[in-house]
Amino acid sequence: MTKRNNTVAALVATFISTSAFSAAPVSDATASNSELLKRVDELTRVVSNRNKVQIRFQNQLDQLGREVNEIKGSMEVFTNQLEQIEDRQRSLYQMLDENQPSSSSTTPTASGSKDQVAYQSAVDLVLNDKQYQQAIVAFEAFVIDYPTSSYVPNAQYWLGQLLYKEQRRDEAKTAFLVVTEKYPKSNKRADALLKIGIIDEYTGAISSAKSYYQKTITEYPDTSAANLAAERLKSL
Repeated sequence: MTKRNNTVAALVATFISTSAFSAAPVSDATASNSELLKRVDELTRVVSNRNKVQIRFQNQLDQLGREVNEIKGSMEVFTNQLEQIEDRQRSLYQMLDENQPSSSSTTPTASGSKDQVAYQSAVDLVLNDKQYQQAIVAFEAFVIDYPTSSYVPNAQYWLGQLLYKEQRRDEAKTAFLVVTEKYPKSNKRADALLKIGIIDEYTGAISSAKSYYQKTITEYPDTSAANLAAERLKSL
């Protein structure tokens, strides 16, 4: 009887031991799944936050792109307007009678004189030869060699035009100022005032630009320069 009881006890002990051993992995698996789910949730939040940040950055980049495009569009319009002004000036100049230079405080010189020949040579470098750098040198030499010539106002104006074309804006403004201040009766004065306003606008001197635009409108109300000045003034 004792031997039989010992055998049963051993079997029960073995069963309990085996049950305990086999139950352990279930508990470990449950813990592992819970940890895995926590890590998945954490990664999901990280990815979600990263996506939100990327979307916000992309929206900001898109906005900056739109602003850059708007600025480029404005610059293109401004450049086109300047080119139109320059084309108009060239066309008007070709229609001028060079034998009747603009009025100034000096006495008009005789047709075929040295200053007229020198002036016409400089003009030809612009209109015929398209040698703009050489034309700048020629006009600079002209105003030095013939300071009392009645062609000086036109020469100064053309010098301003050429310097502006070469993006030498400060020097161009100085040339235009000579026309506006020293030759008040010059038929180039209205356009010179307009060009000074354009240079000031381009360089950010908005108050000065407005002043020159208004001056063009007030002093030369019935000119194309005044019309262009009014358009520029409205845009400021």
